[in-house]
Amino acid sequence: MKFHKFNSNPEKPILHLAHANGFPPLTYRQMVHPLLEFFQVMAMPARPLWPGSNPRELKDWSLLSDDLLEALQPLGRQKIIGVGHSLGGVLTLYAALKEPVRFSHLILIDPTMLPPDLLRRIRWMKWLRWEARQDLVKGALRRRRHWDNREAAFESFKGKPLFRFWKDEVLRDYVESMTAPDSKGGVRLVYPPEWEARIYKTIPTDVWKLVKKLQLPTLVIRGENSDTFTAESEKTFKELNPLVWFETVSGAGHLVPFEKPEETGRLILSFVRRQT
Repeated sequence: MKFHKFNSNPEKPILHLAHANGFPPLTYRQMVHPLLEFFQVMAMPARPLWPGSNPRELKDWSLLSDDLLEALQPLGRQKIIGVGHSLGGVLTLYAALKEPVRFSHLILIDPTMLPPDLLRRIRWMKWLRWEARQDLVKGALRRRRHWDNREAAFESFKGKPLFRFWKDEVLRDYVESMTAPDSKGGVRLVYPPEWEARIYKTIPTDVWKLVKKLQLPTLVIRGENSDTFTAESEKTFKELNPLVWFETVSGAGHLVPFEKPEETGRLILSFVRRQT
């Protein structure tokens, strides 16, 4: 799978963006806009966006992290700035701990690192063969998959609570990235709901064991109202690794790059420039 390149600036440092579950790279266009002058910004579409990929391939998220490392191999020894949102934050963390020489900085945007007590309950549910995160799994599988055209898809998404804080230009980027012309007419969803559900089902429960090992300059950006990387998550992260920087975006939730894209982009730029 080729990188999605937001700009072509080979003389500048590379910034790689790992996207969230269900939100392809182009959705982040407004967030990366402040970064384009200073970095060569690229993103590898994750395995769910690969033609013919099978959700049953995924046993745990390390597979997706290995995909990222394999994609970065052709870049040689050039160090990159690793940015990841939600699922992408965890994948970037995994990749940086496995091959730290590939990275100069990490920016984890509301990574999928639920509070330890909740992850312990999920671990027990898996052990008992009870399905965790049923609401997210069922919601993903109920997704609508076809519209008459992109404008109809835009109007459909615009009316949903998930998108109520998004500017129209961000939502249009999302619609463009999430739909493609259907051979039968209209447009279809390109991010398979079965993949989205599989990623929810396989959420890692051991992520907090990794935090102490992190030595790269790292910024964690949290949405003030996030239900994923919560205030408790931030407290745990700080206790495990006091060297990490934190920023909270007021009025935003887990989808902070889409609810407050310009502010999120400026925080990334400020952090990297401060550290170099």
